[in-house]
Amino acid sequence: MMRIFLKIILSFLFLSFQTVYANTMKVNDITFDSSDSVIFVATSGSEGEVNIKKGILSNPERIFIDIQDAILTKKQSSYDFKNGNLSNLKISQFSANPPVVRIVMTNSPGFDLKNVKVMSIGGNIIIKLQNYKPSQNYLTPIYREVQNSAYDYFEKVRINQVENESLQNDFPIALSPAVPPSVRSNTVVIPTDIKNITPPNEPVRINQPFLNSKLLSRFFVSNAFVKNGSIVISGTGIVNLEKVFYLSNPERVIFDIPNSVSDSKLRNKIFMLSEQETAKIGQFSPTKTRIVITSPDAHKYRAVYSDDLQNLLLAKDDSLKNVKLFSTTSDILSINVKTSQEYKTSIHKLILDFSEPIVHSLKRNNNNIELKLYNVNNSGIEKIFNKINNSDLKNSQINKIGDIGIFISVPIQNDTTIDCLENLNAKRLVLMLKSPNYSTQIQKNTKHNLSKKTIVIDPGHGGSDPGAMRENVQEKNLTLDIAKLVVSNLKEQGASVYITRNDDSFISLSDRVTFSNNLKPDLFVSIHINASENEEVNGIETHYYKDNSIDLAKYIHKSIVSQFDENTNRGVFKSRFYVIKNTTAPAVLLELGFISNIEERGLLMDENRQKKIAEKITEGIINYINNTESK
Repeated sequence: MMRIFLKIILSFLFLSFQTVYANTMKVNDITFDSSDSVIFVATSGSEGEVNIKKGILSNPERIFIDIQDAILTKKQSSYDFKNGNLSNLKISQFSANPPVVRIVMTNSPGFDLKNVKVMSIGGNIIIKLQNYKPSQNYLTPIYREVQNSAYDYFEKVRINQVENESLQNDFPIALSPAVPPSVRSNTVVIPTDIKNITPPNEPVRINQPFLNSKLLSRFFVSNAFVKNGSIVISGTGIVNLEKVFYLSNPERVIFDIPNSVSDSKLRNKIFMLSEQETAKIGQFSPTKTRIVITSPDAHKYRAVYSDDLQNLLLAKDDSLKNVKLFSTTSDILSINVKTSQEYKTSIHKLILDFSEPIVHSLKRNNNNIELKLYNVNNSGIEKIFNKINNSDLKNSQINKIGDIGIFISVPIQNDTTIDCLENLNAKRLVLMLKSPNYSTQIQKNTKHNLSKKTIVIDPGHGGSDPGAMRENVQEKNLTLDIAKLVVSNLKEQGASVYITRNDDSFISLSDRVTFSNNLKPDLFVSIHINASENEEVNGIETHYYKDNSIDLAKYIHKSIVSQFDENTNRGVFKSRFYVIKNTTAPAVLLELGFISNIEERGLLMDENRQKKIAEKITEGIINYINNTESK
């Protein structure tokens, strides 16, 4: 009888719990951008209204952000910041009745709490950490036509899962009625009376981190609305586009925003632009937002970038006549055209500097690229015309757009690829045109500015350290074979080349670093072969750590993957490998394939494959040296 009574009571409490928590927010994930300046907290189950408190904890000084009426659906975890004045972040279920998720960030003494901005957009939470401001001279891609480009930096995100039994015992999710959620406002609620509070329990990091390797989000798509038959996409971060493409039956145009996450409420939502035109937003992949516009005039649509890179207007030219695109006008301060050569490729850069942030549009056609500068004064358009057409970008057209605005049309070949980069204050724009030029192939007997260069090549592992192994094939032997070929190629180009080991001997990581640093080389390349428990995994990775190594990583990685199938491109990673972290010269670590993949292991053992890889590493080094010296 007592057992039946207890079951009835527990059933009642469980139903009460379901009723009370039916509308409780669920905190599902936390994502960090590559600059550690924006944090995205993904939620579900809310009605778009979020109640948040923030304040300061003491001993040591920390910032806390409490998400009210929320349940953490993932494990307690922590994150180590790489940039700015914050060192670590922890997220945990702080209490269960009422349910509160707490985020704690450890900061340097004197850090101003006002620098942390908390916003609620569509129920999701964005935390802006204004503790890290990249240089305004830093150029970021806003349009590119080559997917899996080296612009996509992958980083190993260290998510340390934490354990604290007392925390779980002190704050269980009780099967009893909770305190009713407080009345929520439409904005984030932040108390003005910030107090020093020490929580009864705070999770402590354990030693072994969980490594979550993913492309870090750079743009959070938070809103979309229709205006004058066009659609405005807005968000937080830096908006950028991949190559626009067109489909038929029905006619439609596809705009992809890479490195982005869209608000769940926007996904698969359809917007009516006119009786015959619609726009649909979707999360095409975990890090790519796709906008599909279906229209009989799909080919007429273009993307217009706002002057803060936070908004994107997708519109036809005739629709733009009735839309106010800018509030301030700008002057062109300088125009430069630079030409350089990479292996089989000619690169032309059109560099434009402005007095104020610009509003612009870029559209690629079969035989030209159109650049529209909507808020730029056109009084000196003749000087602009002469400057561009007296350069390598001959036969370009430059016209006025009404009283304010400039239209630039640059002829291109069908096989030309385009990158467009902009600095963060939108006052510099760089248009890069890359065209095949088979007359610039590297010849074996031609020296390429390497006669005064010192290079260190580092074959991974050796001796008692075999590295990764499968089926009696050892990483140490493959790395040495490929390294020797690279050394031979570089010496033919006139470089002074040193190798950390020339036989099957063990060399410690610290000795490799000391060897390189004593030589003070121009660059350092460490050669490795990857491995995975999953035998299906394959591909090539390039790793760097320091800022002075990014360009070297890009050039070598691009050269290697261009030789092989696109599926072999696993990307460029920022990683903390000992040798690339502690060498003073620009340094990269190459993972040239997976020894654990049967097919790739066979290829890595093939002499012809090894020669091709070595040639491509050499080519990447040459391109890096030639292009960095020409800047």
